[in-house]
Amino acid sequence: MKPQVDAVDIDVKTGTTLGFYEYGEDRPNVFLVSGMSGTSATDVYAGYLIMKFLDAVERIDGSITVLPVASPLSFRLGTTVSPLDSKDIDAVFPGDEKGTVTERTSREVWRRAVQADYLIHLRTGWNSCVNHIVCMHREYIHVRNLASQLALPLVVESPDARGALPIEAAHEGIPAVAIEMRGGRDQVEPQAAVEVREAFLNFLRIKDMIPGDRIEVSPSFMGIPHHVNVEHEGFFVPTVNVGEVVERGDVIGTVQDDKKVVSPYDGAVVSLSNINYVFEGDTIARIAPPLIEREDQNGAHQQLRRKW
Repeated sequence: MKPQVDAVDIDVKTGTTLGFYEYGEDRPNVFLVSGMSGTSATDVYAGYLIMKFLDAVERIDGSITVLPVASPLSFRLGTTVSPLDSKDIDAVFPGDEKGTVTERTSREVWRRAVQADYLIHLRTGWNSCVNHIVCMHREYIHVRNLASQLALPLVVESPDARGALPIEAAHEGIPAVAIEMRGGRDQVEPQAAVEVREAFLNFLRIKDMIPGDRIEVSPSFMGIPHHVNVEHEGFFVPTVNVGEVVERGDVIGTVQDDKKVVSPYDGAVVSLSNINYVFEGDTIARIAPPLIEREDQNGAHQQLRRKW
């Protein structure tokens, strides 16, 4: 099945053109978005693999809209924010059709999003994170239902960061999640992309949109990830793997061989630094705790930085 392509010019002078690829015409409609920043191409590569698969499918019962690159200029320049207006597209939804280039871009993406039955945003996280789903699964049952049908083992709660596409869509009643995958700047993690492709295709099979055997899914639902910081300077060496469940007090790594880094929390290791030179105050891990009362999670998603 070859897609119908709808190219929308937002700003011709800067090459800001959005390409929407439409597979099928019926309901339900799944909207797949990637390429909101230029910090990594793993999410765009996952979308590319999905499109290659859909090209070979003879029939889709429903429709799938793919936007491979949602922020073309940021992606081309390898930045998170647009150099035209210093705005991050995933912080200005639902956008403004009379605003800056980024705001007009987000408005066009939003126009498609509100017509979708399901929305999945692919994005790249830490180089050493485990592929996982980020969404408002505690607040909205329609979001939780979508997350439970994607073949990834870990679902973490998202803070209510207004302006982000999946958050705004969830508030509008649209089942919406983000899938965060590992990948670094200027490189693609192909295995991470393949895992996400298979999770997405399994969701389509669960919804009877494409043929094939489906996989039963039973993900673990966790809270908002906490940051773990080191207290010493030196070479950090991890002693656990991403995806593992740890308890408070477990050693998750060492600095300069003898300074132990212990987990202050119970939970799943969502991301963990590779062997690296660290400074006092550096974030070396994120741990998603078991579901607890929200007031016990204050500061869990606070942005931390080096003390110097």
